[in-house]
Amino acid sequence: MANLITERFDCILFDLGNTLIKQENPGVPYESLSVQLLPGVQKLLDLLHGQVKLGIVSNTQTITAAEISNKLALVGLDEYFDVIIATAELGKHKPDPAPIIAALLEIKSSADRTLYVGDVENDKIAALAAGAHFAYAGPDLYQSVHQYFLHSELAFDRAINNHPIFSQPHYDSVRKEFDGLAKPVGSLGKLEKITAQIAGITHLPSPSVDPAAIALFGADHGIGADDSVTPWPQAITGLMLEVMGENKAAVSVFADVADVYVQIINVGAVVQSQSPGVRNERVASGTKDIRSHDAMSDTIVREALEVGAQTAERLIAGGSRCLVTGEVGIGNTTSSAALIAHFTQSTAEQITGRGSGIDDETFARKVKIVSQLITKTKDESDPIHTLAQIGGIEIAALVGYILRATSLQVPIVLDGVITLAAATVAQAINPGIAQFLIAGHSSSEPGSRIAIAHLGLDPILDLELRLGEGTGALLALPILRASCQGLTQIARISDLL
Repeated sequence: MANLITERFDCILFDLGNTLIKQENPGVPYESLSVQLLPGVQKLLDLLHGQVKLGIVSNTQTITAAEISNKLALVGLDEYFDVIIATAELGKHKPDPAPIIAALLEIKSSADRTLYVGDVENDKIAALAAGAHFAYAGPDLYQSVHQYFLHSELAFDRAINNHPIFSQPHYDSVRKEFDGLAKPVGSLGKLEKITAQIAGITHLPSPSVDPAAIALFGADHGIGADDSVTPWPQAITGLMLEVMGENKAAVSVFADVADVYVQIINVGAVVQSQSPGVRNERVASGTKDIRSHDAMSDTIVREALEVGAQTAERLIAGGSRCLVTGEVGIGNTTSSAALIAHFTQSTAEQITGRGSGIDDETFARKVKIVSQLITKTKDESDPIHTLAQIGGIEIAALVGYILRATSLQVPIVLDGVITLAAATVAQAINPGIAQFLIAGHSSSEPGSRIAIAHLGLDPILDLELRLGEGTGALLALPILRASCQGLTQIARISDLL
């Protein structure tokens, strides 16, 4: 990796908390601050030291650069850095580019030959405004930066070109640990298997799903412009995004109960969202009507995939160690049924459900349309082109989101039929990712069960839900959390003897 770095950069700057060291809670006195290096930091700094100039640019309220250096000296890192900027001394804080510019002036480096690595969006805004390049941190800093250098242009490129590795030794070790707890062997059923799966995904002996975040992508579908497949008007998508942005939707309530951070992304609704609680990252004003046109152009589907991949990077860099899937889009069960049918070789009759609760006449039309879509794509072998033909913008974003999270070895909890459709596409693009997926529940849609079987998953819940929004996946989170904590907190048999 050293050659890749020196060809492009003379200087690499880092944020401090949650990038190089564990973030302490605000207000902790300086004397009490600990310095705990995050995974991959030592390996990366050892590689970079002496190859390029290194620096730290950190937002601080009172702490000075000298005090940061003194703390780093406790773990032997103070001599690695050519410059340290503490914004408390500068009087300007990121996202203002001034702190990064100040660092560049001090070490006489040009912005276009500088990379800034950080954990939050304000870091990215500051870096780009200063004219520098930017990369997000991740669960392992060396791995994240290495992936950036290999595929620095697009997050989706990093998603599809970095294949995750499932650790069977970690899986086996956790299964064995459960056998040694003060309980009958195997008595926690599938919880033991799921906890071991999380260990295999993350390569951690004590697996965890915290902190967790859900990204909910919203978009409209051309087929939803009339009542052919749904009685609900297309405008409901935009209205629901506003309700979600105001924290008044089912996803908002369930996420609060499950202690999950929520991010709502308007990736393709007909109109811009007005709520400050919704991110507008629209790549188009809905899809075209799939009865007569391809749903999306290649450009639009690629842009949607990139939004999803960037969302996963941003949430993971911010500290999320489990990502949940959510969506909203009137008419999207039709696209989902057709996608699942294509990748599972199912018929329209087997795959099509009643979505939000349609009558018999509408259901018959829906089955016919899904059958036509299956015929349309039967000879298509490129999963991304299939997605462009019959998918949805929010489904494409979910595909990018799933693929980027798995490439960073973070577990993904799937919701209902729409997110399962995205998972079937993601697996077709990058086979082998199913080991990194968790089925939060099995919905009442027949396509849900078919997709779950195709992916080889075992759903945690079966509550006959058909709302979407990530609600079923969110309800599964406390169960995942309990099983992970049980592994470390339940007494061991050996302690009792």
